Amino acid sequence: RDAILLTDAEGNILEINQAGVQIFGYTNREELRAKKTAIELFQDREALRRLRREIIQEGFVTEFEAKLTGKGDRVFDAAITCNVMILEVMGKVTGYVMIIRDVTQRNQYQKKIEQQNKQLAILNAISMTVNSSLDLRELLKSILDKMLEILESDSIRVYLLEKEKRTLDLVAHKGLSDAFIGIRHIQSRRVGDGMLGRAVERAEPRVVNNLQRSGDKYVDVLVREGLKSTAYIPLLSRGEPIGVMAVSSITPFRYSSDYVAFLSAVGSQIGIAVHNAHLYENLKKAYKDLKDTQDQLIRTEKLASLGKLAATIAHEINNPLAAVLNYIRLMIKLVARERFTAGKLNDISRYLATMESETARCGEIVKNLLAFSRQSRMTMANHNVGEIIDKTVALISHELELKQIRVVKNLQDNLPPVFCDFRQIQQVMLNLLSNSSEAMTKGGTLTISANGREDEKFLEICVSDTGCGIPENLLDNIFEPFFTTKEEGKGVGLGLSVVYGIIARHNGSIEVKSEPGKGTSFRVLLPFRQEDLENLDA
Repeated sequence: RDAILLTDAEGNILEINQAGVQIFGYTNREELRAKKTAIELFQDREALRRLRREIIQEGFVTEFEAKLTGKGDRVFDAAITCNVMILEVMGKVTGYVMIIRDVTQRNQYQKKIEQQNKQLAILNAISMTVNSSLDLRELLKSILDKMLEILESDSIRVYLLEKEKRTLDLVAHKGLSDAFIGIRHIQSRRVGDGMLGRAVERAEPRVVNNLQRSGDKYVDVLVREGLKSTAYIPLLSRGEPIGVMAVSSITPFRYSSDYVAFLSAVGSQIGIAVHNAHLYENLKKAYKDLKDTQDQLIRTEKLASLGKLAATIAHEINNPLAAVLNYIRLMIKLVARERFTAGKLNDISRYLATMESETARCGEIVKNLLAFSRQSRMTMANHNVGEIIDKTVALISHELELKQIRVVKNLQDNLPPVFCDFRQIQQVMLNLLSNSSEAMTKGGTLTISANGREDEKFLEICVSDTGCGIPENLLDNIFEPFFTTKEEGKGVGLGLSVVYGIIARHNGSIEVKSEPGKGTSFRVLLPFRQEDLENLDA
């Protein structure tokens, strides 16, 4: 119910209803009228002056908010509607009629809602920040910026727990001087030491609403910064403390139990953010370790491949070198006899031409071998897969000839370039061709095809042989490291796992089909364009 108050022009209370008596806390009208004038009801005289100005200008006011005082100087929030009483004959103001409503509870609710909205804004901002960044220091800086922007606090510090040393190390802060931050016990604190250390040790908030009387040996520096109250909030991850947040204010008794509960919710969000950032760092390290291991596997497989090639290439180089040596010996004999007839000169010319071609052949073999063996970081560029296939076949051509394996190449004309690492795709082709060669112990046909169009996402490479094939129950395991179908001592089972890893790094795929006694076929898909390599870490 509203108070209805009637005053004269000077503000003396002429009449007030019973609801008004109750609002102001008095027993009856007479008690109120004896102790208060309407002017004395206003705690803030400036508010009264504003009210009078508005009444003079407009003739009335509605919902004018001011703080009024009741019995015992009790202060409450009021919404005032006021009209002027004017004597009709002379146009003179004779008094005022005021309707007064106690809006203290409404304002408290409104303030609480505003506070909750601020708190939700902070939690939402933290959540958005957590989703936008996984760099720990950048993450904490953004969170603290948001908190100081919205919170009614003046400084924030975040410490993270170093479990092995049992220390709390300062990792982020806002609102503090450089001199303060440079103090040793501000930079680091042992678990259990002071209010800050105990908040982590006991995994529960600690509040100091009057720093000067706290008894904490570390508060002097806080007081010198002008701070009056501090809340120490443990940061939790899966229920375990991982750090502490110290929130301080220049206002004493700032942190109520409700406010501390909210700060604890913020601490939980920060704990989750820190946990996610640590997971991300661990994941990055694990990925790097995996990548290093994969690179090592590729190098190991390349060395193994070089070992296999060495014996074959030794035979391949030996033949042209033997021819060159024979012709050199013949020429030495001819020169020793000093008989250079026209026919002999023709023979010498023919010998030199043969020596040149055979030496060039040796040079090409060695050049291919050196190019393959050269170690390099993964270098992505557009390459012609047909050229990669041709150079790989050239590396093992002698081995294929010795085993009486016929090579059939079905390469589409004008193949679009593929964005890949030349050496690694050559490693893939060498491993697949070597596997096929080893599967055809009695000769056979090795078919290599490559097809694709620019309007398609992938280039298809197929390597098929007419060898012994692979039993169906083993097909699911052939890409696993150290799995091999070869006899003991013939291989360690890294070849196809390396192939699988390289193809995966190129965001491609590989599949196998085989039938015992008939042969095996590998199908590789490689993306054409750079933008298709979404998962590639070059």
